[in-house]
Amino acid sequence: MDYIEIEKDLIPYRFEMDLPDEYEFEIGYNARFDFFTVDLYKDGNALVVGEKLILDRPLFEDLASVDLPKVKIIPMDRAGEEVRITYENLERTVFLYVTDGDGDGSI
Repeated sequence: MDYIEIEKDLIPYRFEMDLPDEYEFEIGYNARFDFFTVDLYKDGNALVVGEKLILDRPLFEDLASVDLPKVKIIPMDRAGEEVRITYENLERTVFLYVTDGDGDGSI
């Protein structure tokens, strides 16, 4: 599976990604409670603001919009050892994996 690389040293920061439409992501971090958030933009418009990264839960799964990516973005620990996403384990054992809409294979 492909994954979205998060550069923790740059947070908060924005980057663009084709999924296959072009989207802009903004990654945030709440140091007090040790969690990450994602804002999603398309064509300069905010689609989602403050989506919390939750282990093994696809981003934007509770939202319905034709503008959202047709792929699934799932924060996962493929070894199955982590119980939550923290600053320490993101990009070490937990990664944002991108799969096709069915969750099978890469984009």
